[in-house]
Amino acid sequence: MADLGRLLGTLLGSLAHARRIADEETAAIAEYYKNNPLLEGMSLPRVRVPELILDLPMIIEGHEEGEPNVMQEDAVIRKAVSEELRMVLERDRIHFTQAMVQRFEQEVKVELDTLKAGGEFERGYPRELAARAVDKALSRAMAEAGPQRSITQAQLRALSSALRLKASNVALKREGVPAKITASIISSEIKEKATANNVVRLKVSMKEEGLEWTIGQNEDGTVSQKLTPE
Repeated sequence: MADLGRLLGTLLGSLAHARRIADEETAAIAEYYKNNPLLEGMSLPRVRVPELILDLPMIIEGHEEGEPNVMQEDAVIRKAVSEELRMVLERDRIHFTQAMVQRFEQEVKVELDTLKAGGEFERGYPRELAARAVDKALSRAMAEAGPQRSITQAQLRALSSALRLKASNVALKREGVPAKITASIISSEIKEKATANNVVRLKVSMKEEGLEWTIGQNEDGTVSQKLTPE
């Protein structure tokens, strides 16, 4: 038996690999056409699969309950983030008043309490939630400082990045386990165990979409590459 999610992932991954193999063959044909005077002016054959429909019989064996994420204690997260703040301020020689530091620490507590009370850490993306919480706390602390603050945009980006990374790294005490369904699509197992009541059919429609690399320049002058739709 296998996890149904892995079975579906394998099916989708197989289609992606099929596209890769087809593109490799197209590249080989392109080289052949280029070196053949009778073919060099012709368009290249490239096969695509806009949609693939699979209709598979399968047996559902069982369902396993998942486990929620276990969030780190608030005090541990706040301490780690506060220590990171003070370390970056000292390292980069950024001037924060004691009132700004205290306001940041208070806002971190407020944000974490809100997330925990709403049960957000037990589901979703706890590491990213913790990172965004400290980002909001930093923004509020900076807003309260107003024109008195003394920090460049580059320093602010570095500070925000360091705090987000620290919060993300310490947010979880134990990562949760998602629920899963165990199933089989192996023909021999289906023939052996199948009855009129336990066999279901899985109908999957897979559509192919291509991606390509694009290069762009960020506000700070760095260059980034992103995958975007063709």
